[in-house]
Amino acid sequence: MKGGVGIAFSGGVDSTYLLRIAKDACVGQVIPFLLVSPFLPGKERKWAHSIADEIGPPLKEVCWYPFDFHCIWENGRNRCYYCKYAMYHELWSICREHGISNLLDGTQSDDLSRDRPGLKAIQELSVKTPLAHCNLNKNNIRRLSAKLCLPTWDRPSQSCLATRVVTGTFITKKLIEKIESAEELLKDMQMENTKLRV
Repeated sequence: MKGGVGIAFSGGVDSTYLLRIAKDACVGQVIPFLLVSPFLPGKERKWAHSIADEIGPPLKEVCWYPFDFHCIWENGRNRCYYCKYAMYHELWSICREHGISNLLDGTQSDDLSRDRPGLKAIQELSVKTPLAHCNLNKNNIRRLSAKLCLPTWDRPSQSCLATRVVTGTFITKKLIEKIESAEELLKDMQMENTKLRV
C-alpha cells in the first residue's frame, strides 16, 4: 500500500490477523500502534507486545490520557464516539510523524450490524477497515487465524475498562483502577473473562 501502513493494534483477534496480512502483503513499512491509557488493562498491554514481537513489526506505544476530555469521563451515551475520535485523531498525528498515509483498524463485518458509535468516528477520520470491506466476520477471522497458526485465533474478545461503567456514571482514574484490580482477582479465582459492571 503506497505511503506505508499504520495499524491500530490491540493484540486481539481482529487486529492481530490484520497485522499479519498487512505484513505479508505490504511492500512499504507497516507499523502497529498500541494506544496506552488507563482504560487498557496492564496484562493486555503486555499481551499486545508479545503478539507483535511474534509477528514481526516492532510495536510502538502511543500514550493517551482520556481524562483530559470531559466528554469522555462524563460518560454520556456518546462516550464511545468521543473516545474513538480522540484516540484515532492522536494516531493520525503519530502516523504523519512517521510518514504514514494509511491508518487501518480491525473493524470486521459483525461490528457493522451492532450499535457502535465509535464506527462513526472511524469513518469521519478516514480510517480504513479492510476486514469489513472484504466482508470478513469474526468467525471467518478466527478460522483464517487458525490456518496461520496465530495464537489469537480462539482468544475471547476483550473491551476497554470504560465499558464496565454504566452510562451516566462519571469515570475516574480511581474507579478504573478498582475495576482492573477486581477483574484480576476474579481471574486468579479461575473466573476467566468475567467483566464487572459498576
